[in-house]
Amino acid sequence: MIFYGTKGVHLKSERISGVKCNHCEQQTSHTISIYGKYFYIYWIPIFPLSKKGFSECDNCKVTLEPKQMSEQLRLKYDNIKRETKTPITHWAGLAIIVLIIAYAFYASGKHDKDVVTFIENPQKGDVVEYKPNDYYSTLKVASVTNDSVFLLRNKYEIQRQSKLYKIDKTKNYSESPYGVSRTEYKELFDKKEFLDVDR
Repeated sequence: MIFYGTKGVHLKSERISGVKCNHCEQQTSHTISIYGKYFYIYWIPIFPLSKKGFSECDNCKVTLEPKQMSEQLRLKYDNIKRETKTPITHWAGLAIIVLIIAYAFYASGKHDKDVVTFIENPQKGDVVEYKPNDYYSTLKVASVTNDSVFLLRNKYEIQRQSKLYKIDKTKNYSESPYGVSRTEYKELFDKKEFLDVDR
């Protein structure tokens, strides 16, 4: 279940003086309060939506929205609202999302570079992802010699490549390896018959 919605929080209150109240008609002070509204997911602020506020007469305690304010009071309100900064925390969730995306791109690029090294220099325990038919499966490098790579077949297959970790278990691999030359091993990646390799 996803919890999301909007929330308003108090940002600033400021008292101003010498403004006539439309309600009690007294030249008195008013307290102007500004609130910020943001969108959240799981209670984490994602991005700000708006700022708004109201004024309260210190004499008669009546509260006014901007459209109800006199021109003088509205001018003061607009100045205070403009000077009230949106807290950086209201962008926290968006910043986290950007960092996650940036890290994903970095990790993907690093993995692509690592794969080149893994293919050139296979090691015992490397896990090769491939697609023998309509499903995906894995091979595990059992041993490596100067000219050959010996692989163990996984007995199971799965529909999605991203879920291969579910079948990548030692007990799922056959006990009898088969060998391919190191040249053929590289060519299988070039031909996209072997899709990826993890170490």
